[in-house]
Amino acid sequence: MMKKIALLSYLFICIFTISCGQNTTKNDRAKTMENYQYKTTKRTIYGMDLTVPGPYEIYINDIVARKDYGTGMHNTFIEINPYVLKSGTYQFTLKLLPMPSEAAKGGIQPSTIDFLKVAVSSYEKTGTKEQPQSYEKIKLYPITKINKPVPFYEVKGEFTVDLPYELEGWSNGQDLSKMDKDELEKKVLAFYEKIKNSLNKGNVELFNQFNSQRTAETYIFNYTPPQEITKIEDENINDLKNCKDRMAPIEDYSLKIYGNGKLVKLERNLRTELYGVEKNIAGMNALIRKGKVKGYKEFPTLIYLPEGSNDFVIIRK
Repeated sequence: MMKKIALLSYLFICIFTISCGQNTTKNDRAKTMENYQYKTTKRTIYGMDLTVPGPYEIYINDIVARKDYGTGMHNTFIEINPYVLKSGTYQFTLKLLPMPSEAAKGGIQPSTIDFLKVAVSSYEKTGTKEQPQSYEKIKLYPITKINKPVPFYEVKGEFTVDLPYELEGWSNGQDLSKMDKDELEKKVLAFYEKIKNSLNKGNVELFNQFNSQRTAETYIFNYTPPQEITKIEDENINDLKNCKDRMAPIEDYSLKIYGNGKLVKLERNLRTELYGVEKNIAGMNALIRKGKVKGYKEFPTLIYLPEGSNDFVIIRK
C-alpha cells in the first residue's frame, strides 16, 4: 500500500513538474516579447509575390522556402522574413517545372511563360483594418520569353529588406558542406530518429527543447503580440501530443544542404501516394505523423550545427 502511495506521489510530482516547466517557458517567452526592443516602429513583412503556371520550387537566401508540385495556376505570397536574419540584400531563385502534359511535349511551353509573374512585395503587420492598405509591390522581375520547350525555367534576382531586428539564427553554424556526406547523413538521421522516437512516446519536451531557438526567433520576425503566445504554445503542445504512437518511419529520403552550407534537412523522395492520400510528396520533410485513419502531417525541421557543438538545433521550419 505504501509503495502504491509512493508511486502515485512520484507520478504526481513528475506531471506537476512538467506542467510547471511548460507554463514557465510560455511565461518566459511572453515576457521576452514584452521586453524585446525593435529598432524602429516598423513591422514589415516581405514576401515573394508569385503567379506560377505549374509546379515550382522557390529558394530564398539559398534556403528552400517551398516546393509545390501541384499542377495548375498558383497565386501565392511566400514570406521572406523567416529566411533572412537582418537588413540587407539577398538573392532568390524560382524554378518552374513542366506539368505532366508539357513533359510529354518536350518541356515547358513558350505560351506557359506568358502567365509567369514574379515580384517582391511587403505590408505592415498592424493587426488592424488598415493592414491591407499598406500592401506594396516593391519590385517586379522581368520574364524572358522562350521560343521552344525547355525542361525547366528559372528566374533569379536580388531584393533588399529593411528590418527592425537582427537575429542570430544559423549565422554561427558550422559549414556542413565541408563534412563527409555519409557521416553527416548518419548524424542528421540520428537526430531525426531521436525526435521521432520521443514524439512517438508522447514526450513533447525534447522536441520543444531542440525547437526553442526557432520558436523564440519566429515570435520576433512574425511580430507576435505577447498576449497571443500562451494560446499559440498551448495549441502546439496539444497538437504534438497527438504524435503518440503515430510517427511514421523515417525512410525514402535524401539529405539536402541549404543556407550556403549551414543548414540541413532530410526530404522525402518522389512518391505519388502516402498513407491513403494521392500527392507528390517530393521535398516534404522526413519527419511525418500518420493520420488516425489516413493522411499525414509533416513536421518541417530545418537544422544547423552551432560552432563548437556536436548537437543539432532546429532553427526554422
